[in-house]
Amino acid sequence: MHNILHDSVDVLATFADRRVRPLHMRWNDRNYSIKNVNLVHTAREGQKKIFYFSVSDIANYFKLRLDSETLEWHLVEVYSS
Repeated sequence: MHNILHDSVDVLATFADRRVRPLHMRWNDRNYSIKNVNLVHTAREGQKKIFYFSVSDIANYFKLRLDSETLEWHLVEVYSS
């Protein structure tokens, strides 16, 4: 099942070696431990730099959006079986 969303989420991430790595996410009162960061890419919205992370846990794939100006995280896509 594929869902397109724009839900605000809480993300625990590390910021090291000039890289951001999401580790855990809280969405809909559930915690998800991110096992893999599969792809990272950036886009511009005006002057803002937006980071997109394609990540997965054991059973799901997620696409996260990080606004580098406000540091807000959003869940924009979910793929689940």
